[in-house]
Amino acid sequence: MQTAFAAQRTLNGATLRTNSGSRHSRAVASSPRPGLRRVQVKASEQQQQQTAPVERLQYDKILLTILDSNPYLSDGSRQAISTAADLAKIHNSQVTVLVVDQPGTEGDPTVKLQVINKSLLDAGCGSANILEKSMESGSVLVGDVADEIAADLVLISSEAVHTKQVDANLLAEFVPCPVLLLP
Repeated sequence: MQTAFAAQRTLNGATLRTNSGSRHSRAVASSPRPGLRRVQVKASEQQQQQTAPVERLQYDKILLTILDSNPYLSDGSRQAISTAADLAKIHNSQVTVLVVDQPGTEGDPTVKLQVINKSLLDAGCGSANILEKSMESGSVLVGDVADEIAADLVLISSEAVHTKQVDANLLAEFVPCPVLLLP
């Protein structure tokens, strides 16, 4: 006949207690099924007193990507501008707007830049840097610019994905920070 004994171990500062019987380990609380082991874990007093600081997401540099052929901007692009301005106000962020021009697009590109600037001001974003680039591969270009400016967040309208101007899989591969696709 074997006698039962209580074992106590410390795992990462937490105390583990188990009772062992003759054939199967039995936890402090009885188990409804034989052979099932329950372990009670309790944090040490030192661990209970230590509280880790809660980390918030902080976006110091936001990259807003506009891939819109409409010089007066689509609803999706306008929503992206509004969201970027709201996030910039909340996080006190610097906004960089990447305007990607498609080859062969007719019209005056300054109209689009004026509409973007006015929309940002109307949404409450005081200042923004505007970069204008021509399209090579949209996803790679967005990743390169995000790297250059050390962006913390990239905002892009999902219309760009639907119209195949960018590939969401390539964005995930080439962009070094979170990407927010807006409807």
